[in-house]
Amino acid sequence: MKLDRKAEFYILILAILAFFIMFYITSNFNMPSLGQLLFWSILTIIVETLLIMLPNNEVGVSVGSAINLASIIVGGLMLGTMSASIGLLLRIPYVPGYGRQHLFNTPFYITVYNISQSIIVTGIMGLIYVYTGGIIGELSFLQALLVLIIGTLINTSIISGLMSILKKENFKKVWKTNINGVIWNALAVGTMGIIIALAYVSYGYGAVLLFFGPLLLARYSFKLYMEMRGLYLSTIKTLSKTIEAKDPYTSGHANRVMEYSVLLAEALELSYEKIQDIRMAAILHDLGKIAINDDILNKGGKLTAEEYEQIMKHPIIGAEIIDNISFLRDVKEIIKYHHERYDGKGYPEGLEGDEIPLEACILAIADSYDAMTSDRPYRKALDKEVALQEIKNNAGTQFHPYLAEIFVKKMTEQGG
Repeated sequence: MKLDRKAEFYILILAILAFFIMFYITSNFNMPSLGQLLFWSILTIIVETLLIMLPNNEVGVSVGSAINLASIIVGGLMLGTMSASIGLLLRIPYVPGYGRQHLFNTPFYITVYNISQSIIVTGIMGLIYVYTGGIIGELSFLQALLVLIIGTLINTSIISGLMSILKKENFKKVWKTNINGVIWNALAVGTMGIIIALAYVSYGYGAVLLFFGPLLLARYSFKLYMEMRGLYLSTIKTLSKTIEAKDPYTSGHANRVMEYSVLLAEALELSYEKIQDIRMAAILHDLGKIAINDDILNKGGKLTAEEYEQIMKHPIIGAEIIDNISFLRDVKEIIKYHHERYDGKGYPEGLEGDEIPLEACILAIADSYDAMTSDRPYRKALDKEVALQEIKNNAGTQFHPYLAEIFVKKMTEQGG
């Protein structure tokens, strides 16, 4: 993968910052002993080798932060930063599609990025621990908790910065997604680091090895959780492809509706969980069409009353299909009510105004906009400006008035 200039510059800035942090640490702090460095480095190599790839296989996470935090508390900044860096340099994780990755088959810029990130995060954590009154070789719980929280924020910010450049997405949006995805796991793993440090301070190396097992067990539990999430995403993608295979005119429709829905949801500053529900509902909103006759779906002319009655069943059918899928339980009502109208003249239940879930109102606007701006069997696509005017004209009748106003504003800002 070739980096663009912005990404190269970003990694260069990280490398320079890491150099100055490391220079400061080596100038002001000492290594307790080579034996400690070897011990904590081996533990770090093990946990970094047991990397857990997230469902998109773009980012891997480990429980290394627990070992890094423990090594800072028991041995200081030199021990923490050096053992963390050695662990990253000598790890050999398995990456799906690439096999075992190590120092000699990993692109140089990735190595520079990883080491720089490690030094910055671990170094700043150590500096905060020391300069807020934490005592090396003793557990200062409040200081340890503080550096754990700050370390998590810094780590996610560095990752989000690079991802926002590579994906050309807004930093705040990427950061919120990352922090919501890892915050609780990071705090749980970090707490294990505090426990490991306490074990070492109280009982020495043997106690650390005793608590190293539960840390690996926590890592295994998180791995199972991520694999389950990956299975969920695969299920959603399979269901989406099923819809597109049934109705070729919907090809790409679900993804576009998802983009428009998420755009509006983010403009409203909805919670991460609600945005994720809207994202999944958008992908699956036409799932019920798999039960509709192909001749009706692909009809080039006006539908008869009986045919339209069949079409109106698809929101209920879609909701019923996912009814027993536990991780989609909060998506069910969004799908069921995305064809309701603000004036109560929609279907399937004729809900009116605030009776309609907000997420369903968001989806209704995004779905209608994409339907108007896409070629259909019975008509050509409308110009985007015309479609936005239609949204504006039908605010308060077909669409939620406030949501319609925000949607038109956001789409106009982006050029439709």
